[in-house]
Amino acid sequence: MKQSVYKSRSVRGFLLAGVAVSAVVSAAVPAMAQELQIEEIVVTGSRIARQDFTATSPITTVNAEAFQAIGAVTPEALLNQLPQVVADITSTSNNPPGAGQAAINLRGLGTNRNLVLVDGRRPTPSGSDGVVDVNTIPSALIERVEVVSGGASAVYGADAVAGVVNFILKKDFEGAEFDGQYGVSSRGDAQEYSGNFTVGGNFADDRGNVVMSIGYTNRDQVGKGKRTFSGQATSTTSYFPMGTMAVNARNLPSEAAVNALFARYGIAPGAVNTAGTFGFNQDGTLFAVGQSGSRYDVQNYRGPIDSTVASAFYPDFYSFNFEPQNNLILPLERVNMTSMGHYKLTEDIEVYAQATYTNYNAQSALASSPAPTGNNITNPAAGAYFTVPVSNPFIPTDLRTLLASRVDDNPGLPGSGANEDFLMRTRFTGLGPRVETYETNVYQITGGFRGQFSNGWNWDIYGSHGRVDITDRQDGNVSVSAVERLLDAPDGGASLCDGGLNLFGGNSFSQDCANYIAVTAKNTTTIEHDVAEATLSGDFDDFFTLPAGSVGFAVGALYWKQKYEFIADQVLATGDVAGFNAQENLAGSVDNKDIYGEILIPILKDLPGIQAFNITGGYRYSDHSAADTFSSYKVEGEWSIVDALRMRGGYQRAVRAPNINELFSPQNEDNPPGNDPCDVTSAARTGANAAQVRQLCLDTGIAPGVIDTFTQTNDQFSALTGGNPNLSEETADTFTVGAVITSPFDIEELDRLRLSVDYYNIKIKDAIGQIDAPTTVSRCYDAAFNPTFSAANEYCSVFNRDLTGSPDNIQQVLRNLSTYKVSGIDTQVDYGFDLPNDFGDLSFNLVVSWLDKFDEQIAAGDAIEHYAGSIGDEIGDARPEWKGTLTTTYSYEGSSISLRTRYIDKMVHKNTRNGTDAAEPGVKSTWYFDLSGRWQVTDSLAIRGGVNNLLDQMPRLYPSNVQAGTDPSVYDVIGRRFFMGVNVRF
Repeated sequence: MKQSVYKSRSVRGFLLAGVAVSAVVSAAVPAMAQELQIEEIVVTGSRIARQDFTATSPITTVNAEAFQAIGAVTPEALLNQLPQVVADITSTSNNPPGAGQAAINLRGLGTNRNLVLVDGRRPTPSGSDGVVDVNTIPSALIERVEVVSGGASAVYGADAVAGVVNFILKKDFEGAEFDGQYGVSSRGDAQEYSGNFTVGGNFADDRGNVVMSIGYTNRDQVGKGKRTFSGQATSTTSYFPMGTMAVNARNLPSEAAVNALFARYGIAPGAVNTAGTFGFNQDGTLFAVGQSGSRYDVQNYRGPIDSTVASAFYPDFYSFNFEPQNNLILPLERVNMTSMGHYKLTEDIEVYAQATYTNYNAQSALASSPAPTGNNITNPAAGAYFTVPVSNPFIPTDLRTLLASRVDDNPGLPGSGANEDFLMRTRFTGLGPRVETYETNVYQITGGFRGQFSNGWNWDIYGSHGRVDITDRQDGNVSVSAVERLLDAPDGGASLCDGGLNLFGGNSFSQDCANYIAVTAKNTTTIEHDVAEATLSGDFDDFFTLPAGSVGFAVGALYWKQKYEFIADQVLATGDVAGFNAQENLAGSVDNKDIYGEILIPILKDLPGIQAFNITGGYRYSDHSAADTFSSYKVEGEWSIVDALRMRGGYQRAVRAPNINELFSPQNEDNPPGNDPCDVTSAARTGANAAQVRQLCLDTGIAPGVIDTFTQTNDQFSALTGGNPNLSEETADTFTVGAVITSPFDIEELDRLRLSVDYYNIKIKDAIGQIDAPTTVSRCYDAAFNPTFSAANEYCSVFNRDLTGSPDNIQQVLRNLSTYKVSGIDTQVDYGFDLPNDFGDLSFNLVVSWLDKFDEQIAAGDAIEHYAGSIGDEIGDARPEWKGTLTTTYSYEGSSISLRTRYIDKMVHKNTRNGTDAAEPGVKSTWYFDLSGRWQVTDSLAIRGGVNNLLDQMPRLYPSNVQAGTDPSVYDVIGRRFFMGVNVRF
C-alpha cells in the first residue's frame, strides 16, 4: 500500500524520539551512583507494592510464551480466546470494519468498559470512544499480560468498570534478538508473516539500559467467496444489479395490466402480486421478485441461476448474493517501532523514557454500492429510491405497459397517474466493490522520574503525549444527485456522459458515465492524548506498626486529556452519497483530574486458623469535564487460613464517564438489520392483536392498497444514530469472592497443584445505551409497549415510513437508561510433575469460566432479558454459559510440545431468548484443538511450529448472524492453518 507523507515524517519523528530516549538515559552522572533498590513487585489491581506477589482481585496472567505457542502475530489473537473475554472487533470484522484495529471486551460489557494499560500507564486510544487498539502494543516486547476481572476504577480511574488489561513490557533487555514467523491455511491462503528485531543493553556500569525494537507484520486478504459457508448471503437485499421498480403504494399498476403482461410468459393470473417488486431481466422483460412466506414465488426470472443468486431464498423469492465481494479476513500491513530506556541518576533517583510508533494499513471490501442507501437528497419524500420520469428513453416495453396502467396520484412524486415518476433502486456493480482503505499512524512519548526516599517510600512522576492520525479512503461510492441528473435527462444522460445511463437490466454504462457518477471520499481523524501522573507508596513503619504487620499505602494524582477531530469528506457531509454511510464532522475534547489513595491494613496474623488477615481500602475522587465530579472506592480482604488455603474478596464502586463519541457524535446514517411487524407474514400481523396491528400499520404510513399484501423487501432499516451532550456517568457495583488453594501435599507428584476459584457479580446502573431501531419499530406494534395501538406512542413517533412503506429515519438517541447484571465463576487449575527416569515434565493449565447471569434491562420498567447462554446478531453478543481452555505441555531439556483444547458452549439465539423471534436457531457447542511445539536447537536458536484448528472445525452457522453466516470473531473462519517460527539470540 502507498505510504503517506505523514508516515515518513512520523518515522523520522520516532527516530528522533528514540535518539532522545537514548540521550536522556545515557547522560553523564556522578560516579557515586549506585544500584537503585526497589525490590517489591506491584501486581495489577493495586498500586501498593507487595513482596508476596499475591492479588486480592481475580487475575489471569498470560506470558509471552503463550502468544508464541499459537503463532499469534497480534495480541488480539490470543486475548480474545480467554474465557473472561467476549470476542469483539478483530481482524475478521469487515462490516462494521475494524480498520485493522482490535479491542478487548471483558465480560461482554463493551470494549469501552474496561481499561487497557501498558506498564500500568494509559496508552493513546485509537477512537472517539476512548478504546485502545491492542495491536499498537509491540508484540516482541510483551513479557506478560495481566487481566483483572471486576471493577478497578478506584485504582486506575474511569472506564475500568469490567476490569483492566495490563500489558507488561520487557525491561533490561540485553543482546540482540530476531524473531520471525510464517503462517498459511491448509487451503493455501490466509498467509501471514512477521519479523521482529530487538536490540538492547546495559551501559555505565549497569546503571542504565536502552532497548530498541522494530517489528513488521503482513496479513493477506481472504474473500468470503473463498469459503463455502460464507460464499452465499444469509440475509436478503432489495438492491439488485439489474435494478428494480419498487412498490409505489399510492399509485399501483392495475391488476389487469400485470396479469396480461405476465400471461405472455405463460404465468397464470393472480400468480404475481400487483403490489410487489419487479426486477429487470437483461432482455428488458420484467420478472416478479416474489415474497417470502407467501403464495407469490419468483416469476419469469431469465438470468442464470449462479453465484449471483442468493440460493437460500430462491425460488421462493429472488435476492442478490452480495457476499463474494466482501472480505472475510482484512489485509493488514503493520510496522511497529519502540525505544525505551532508564538510567540511575543517583542512588535514589532514576530517569526513564519510552517512545512508540505504529503505522498500519488495512482494507475492508463490501459489495458494490446499493443506491440510494439514505434519503434521496433531490427528493427526500422518495426515501431511499431514485425517482425516474416516464420520459426516460431507456425504459423497456414491459415496464412502460405497467406504468401506463396507473391512474392514482402520490403527492410525494412529480406528475400523476400514468405520467407520475416511478421509484427505482439498483446496485452499481459496474463500479466494482466498495473498498475502504485505512492508514493509521500512532505514536506516544513518555518520560518520567522515579525513585526512593531514605525511609523506603517509592515515588514516580511521569508525563506522556500521544497522537493518532487516521486516513480513510472510500472508493465505490455513488453520487445520488449525479445519477438523478442522468435519469431525469430527456436523452437518458447521453448529453452528460458517453452513452447515457441505462440501469434497466444491468449496469451497462460507459467508463465516462462511471466517472460521472462515482465518488471517492477521504476522511481524516486526529486524536491527541496527554497524561500526567504522580504516585507515592510505602509503609508507615517509621511512625507506627500494627501487631499484624506494616500498614502500606499509595497515593497519587492523575490528569489526562483527550482531543478528537473527525473531518468527513464534503460529499459525505452533504448526504449526496450512496454506498458508505453519510457522515458529519465530529470534534470534541474531554479531560479528567483525579486524586486517589489506597491503604493496606494487616488486621490479624499468626493465630489459629488465621495465618494472616488483611484489608485493603481505596478511594478516588474524579473531576470530569463532561460528567462533573464523582467518586469510586473499594474494600478488599484476604484471609490466609493455612499454607494451602487463602480466601480473597472485595467490593468496588466503579465509574465510567461518557466518551467523546457518546457526547458529541452528530446524527449519522445507520442501517441495522431488523424485522418489520407490518409484514403480512410477521407474528404481529398473524397474532392475537392482528386487527389492531393492521390498523396501526395504516396509521403509521402503510398505504391501504398494499396493507394486505405488504412485505418487507430489505432486511436493513434506515436509521439515524448520534450522541447526547447531556449524558452522565455510569456506576457499577462489583463483588468478588474466591479462594486460592495450593497443594498441601509434600510429595513430588502433587506439590505443583494449584487451584483458584473466584465468583464475580457486576451490576451497572445508568448504563449509556440506546433503544435500537429494530426494538423501536417492534415496540410500536407491541401491546406491551403500546397498549392502545396509537400512532402517537413514544416508539411510533420517532420514525416514519417512506413511499414504499418501509420504516425510515428511525431515531436512536443515546441515554442513561440501561441496567446490566453479570455474574459467574472463574476457575483456574495448574498442575505438573516430573516424569520418571528424567524423561521430562508434564504440565496442565485449565482455565474455565461459567456465566451464571447476563441480564439486561434496556430501560426502567422494561422486562429483564436473560442473555447468559445466547448469541446475537451484533459483535460482542456471544455469551456462552461455559467457556474454557485446557493446555497440556510436555517439556524435555528446553524443548516442548503442547496440545491446547478450547471449548465454547452451545448458545440459543438472542432473539429467541428475548421473544423477538422464537424460531431463530442457535449454535451447537464447539471444540477446537491446537497443536504446537518448540525445539531449543542451541542456546541461541529456537524453532517453533504448530497447527491451529487441528481438526479443521468449521464455524457454527446461524441465521441473523453477525457476518458471513456466523460470528467470525468467536468462531474460526479460516480453518486449519499452519505456522512456523524461528527465534535467534545474538
